[in-house]
Amino acid sequence: MTETGAVSGAGAVLPPPLAIHRVGGAALLAEYPGTADVLAAAAALRTLAPTHLIDLVPAERSLLLTGDDARDVAGFTALLRQLPAGEEQDGPGAELTLGIVYDGEDLEQAADLLGMTSQALIAAHAAAEWTAAFGGFAPGFAYLLGAPDTDVAAWDVPRRDEPRSAVPAGAVGLASRYCGIYPRPSPGGWQLIGRSDAALFDPHRNPPALLAPGTRVRFSPQRPTTRLPAPALTRAAREAVALPGRLGRRRPGGAPAESGTPVFEVLSPGPLSLIQDAGRPGLAAIGVSRSGAFDRGAQHRANRAVGNSGGAAVLETLLGPLRLRALEATVVAVDGARAPLEVQRADQDGAAPVRSTDALRGVPIALDPGDLLVLGPAEQGLRLVLAVRGGLRTPGGPVLGALSRDTLSQLGPAPLGAGDVLRAGAAHGLDAVPETVPAAEAVAVAAEHPEPSAAGGHDVPPAADEAHEAGSADETGSAPLLEVPVHAGPRDALLGASALTQLLATTWRVRQDSDRVGVRLEGPPLPLPPGLGTLPSEPMVPGVIQVPPSGLPVVFGPDHPTTGGYPVLAVVTRTGQDRLAQAAPGARLRFTLAD
Repeated sequence: MTETGAVSGAGAVLPPPLAIHRVGGAALLAEYPGTADVLAAAAALRTLAPTHLIDLVPAERSLLLTGDDARDVAGFTALLRQLPAGEEQDGPGAELTLGIVYDGEDLEQAADLLGMTSQALIAAHAAAEWTAAFGGFAPGFAYLLGAPDTDVAAWDVPRRDEPRSAVPAGAVGLASRYCGIYPRPSPGGWQLIGRSDAALFDPHRNPPALLAPGTRVRFSPQRPTTRLPAPALTRAAREAVALPGRLGRRRPGGAPAESGTPVFEVLSPGPLSLIQDAGRPGLAAIGVSRSGAFDRGAQHRANRAVGNSGGAAVLETLLGPLRLRALEATVVAVDGARAPLEVQRADQDGAAPVRSTDALRGVPIALDPGDLLVLGPAEQGLRLVLAVRGGLRTPGGPVLGALSRDTLSQLGPAPLGAGDVLRAGAAHGLDAVPETVPAAEAVAVAAEHPEPSAAGGHDVPPAADEAHEAGSADETGSAPLLEVPVHAGPRDALLGASALTQLLATTWRVRQDSDRVGVRLEGPPLPLPPGLGTLPSEPMVPGVIQVPPSGLPVVFGPDHPTTGGYPVLAVVTRTGQDRLAQAAPGARLRFTLAD
């Protein structure tokens, strides 16, 4: 899985990477001796702008290149080995002073790890000049390096053994020689020493990120002005749990008007309903993940059924039930999780009501004004996908080029609430659909739209009996074990053959705290080499299987952090990510090597 570059002697050509690793099907990770080498290669690639390069993400000692598909990787590899030098970098960047309150929950532990008192750590941290080396992890997050002549050599603090599922916005942390400030609430494994109120990221600002590479930062200690009623981490976790319960509250006036035709009033959004399109590729270098629909196969099938392009914006609903009232004549299609679907006709003397538990998935359904659409709750799977003819539109239009809601960075339209109005663009494609699809015809049409569930993809069981053997179905035979294909690497050699062997042999269970950011798994911890610790921060892609020191894998979803410091054992394929999108908490799964 690794290719080692040879040294180049041409003066106008940059030294080749130390090694090149495949990352899934369409990306590669190039290793360099240091950050300066990475930034030089990134600058050269930006100047060249090679065809089919979708994303270019520098990190501490590595550079990620993502292409359209697997055919691009060979060309990227050859280019990196003979890469013409780019333009010289500018001089030192601007200098900023940021306020900080040193009250982090890991302050004492971080001080112990550095062999000093908490007060000594505070004094040294405030006295140091920090420089933004590169961005990543989350929008506006910058990896800050301390000056080499600081009293605390390298600021080398390990990450936490188990990353937190909720770190509050503004938290200041240390990890692996770096200091960083969390721009938004997010998961994280850094040692938290304080908090800052700096506005690190604004999608409407140019540039959106406050801390561009080269920016020099000093921290100014501040006294807390208010006493918080609960520790910040506890509050952040509580708010994350309470969020779904707040989504159903009626919002007076609904969503603000914007381009597009109002097609639905939201009567009940279910636990979580998000608008998702094809996402935001190409922005990972500033910490913005691609996001977009988690189950892209379901998105494309539903969109094709109503005449849209595959990546048009759809509604992604967790579990359901979702209740919508049609405001205009429209056409919809449903895909994703298996769930009951019902259309209650406003005109009882007109078209017959539609009721189906599964046969109408992927079939266009015509609705008239006043018709009520009820979808869910899901019986198998997790995410329901609803496509509307013309594609959904969002209040305020695209954010950084997309309509998707990114749950980690909180970019894009807010989760739907009761009283919101869904809008759609101009209809095109299909000229007409039957008002009611006969059951036999619906089954035939559905058969023409194959989906991963035919191979065990979407049939995700609820919490299953531990006695079930790997690969067996439950008593009804309707819920087989979920099989998720992966590509090994890029750090399989570092983690050891036994780790990959156990990853593939274990039946894993999806944890309750899984979401669009990451699918967390429980099972026997993977064996790790002694003293492995963490790596220099490396770029990440959707589907990577990170292995923290706990040995319990975490699979990154579409709203993942764009960089991370835990080694990646394997990468889930695109088809496998669609299957994971339907893995409800308690679902059992096994990983298999892709062909």
